[in-house]
Amino acid sequence: MSSPLAIAAVTAAIKDLLNDGLLNNDLSSIGSFTVTSLPPDRISTGQTEPNQLNVFLYQVTPNSGWRNSMLPSRDSGGSRLSNPPLALDLHYLVTAYGAEDLNAEVLLGYAMQLLHDTPVLTRQQLRTVLAGVDPVDGTILPSPFGNLSAEDLADQIELIKITPVFLNTEDLSKLWTSMQARYRPSMAYMASVVLIQSTATTRSAPPVLQRGAGDRGPMALATPFASLISARPAVSDLIPAIRIGEQIRLRGSNLNGDGTTIVVFEHVATGAVNELLPASPVSASELLVTIPSLIEEPNSMNLWQSGLYSISLRIQRPNTPNYVTNSVPIALSPLIEIAPLAAAPGDFAISIRSTPRLGVQQLSRALLIFGTTTVAPSSVANPADLLEPTTLEFDLTSIEAGQHLVRLRVEGIDSIPVILGGSPPKFDFDPLQKVTVA
Repeated sequence: MSSPLAIAAVTAAIKDLLNDGLLNNDLSSIGSFTVTSLPPDRISTGQTEPNQLNVFLYQVTPNSGWRNSMLPSRDSGGSRLSNPPLALDLHYLVTAYGAEDLNAEVLLGYAMQLLHDTPVLTRQQLRTVLAGVDPVDGTILPSPFGNLSAEDLADQIELIKITPVFLNTEDLSKLWTSMQARYRPSMAYMASVVLIQSTATTRSAPPVLQRGAGDRGPMALATPFASLISARPAVSDLIPAIRIGEQIRLRGSNLNGDGTTIVVFEHVATGAVNELLPASPVSASELLVTIPSLIEEPNSMNLWQSGLYSISLRIQRPNTPNYVTNSVPIALSPLIEIAPLAAAPGDFAISIRSTPRLGVQQLSRALLIFGTTTVAPSSVANPADLLEPTTLEFDLTSIEAGQHLVRLRVEGIDSIPVILGGSPPKFDFDPLQKVTVA
């Protein structure tokens, strides 16, 4: 691989190739000439224009074949594992300038023939240009880069190939306009590929002496891993969310394998995690898990939050790493208590107690849906006692007589205003979530 001097080294090699090639031909008829690598706007033109061939690097692009050739360079802790090469294609513009008629065309013609006859920069050519040693008598010559050495370019794994690029009129116009220079006869070339690689210290894994315990190779399980398909309230698939104290039916495949299964709930908005054990027995296609009620676990008031949860299974088996299944979503809606349940028409206030408590980020985003009207709270109180629910106060105005369904919306999840009862079971509105205005 090459050092950061590789870009300049390629330019120097092309410039040297053109200069030697022109010197080997009898161009005395056009007079003296020079080969440079200057920006075109810095070259004199007009009455004082010299005979000059200029090699200008106008663009650098990534090489698509090499850019993803190695693994990531760092591990999860940020330690360097490898030094992947920076793979580049270099785009050059070879421009000819002439002091007299046709001089520029002569120089450009010879340059194009030289680059056509030399489509690859050989390792020996690069060493000759970059090593600072005269190939004739072996004397030490000044390096193009002073005390710095770019000779490692000759040792990179890929040879540098030079190919012509035929730009159309529009591309040439844009290029010369951006350079703010006077146009002269030009030809574009691409040099590919230049591999620049760091020499920073990397971590290297020791040799592998055994493949697993006793050199028995990797462990294979005879049964497939569990996977989840859906999570729905156990009482009915038609209910859109669950509540504190209710049961969830998880459907999937291979759920009844050996070991311990733990149901993991992760709150999508906060990242808070709760873990529960499923009810027994567990079948291959489904399992049941219950969110503890306040009677069973008073801390459910504070441990859970309304909103969207991601459910997965963590399966623990002896002598085997823990396995975590895919995740499925489910919504946890608030349980609400409304006071009062009856009021006179006009303006009045109602109070809502929400179970579970609202999180800090939820306090300013909770809304009341009173009938078809959405109302923001006038006040929200989270008691210091973590076992007490959140109380929200709402001021209602110009309410007409009738029965009004009440819902609390937290993080886009509405409280459930229906109950399922009767034989056969059917849905009906919950009378405790209606306010009678009369």
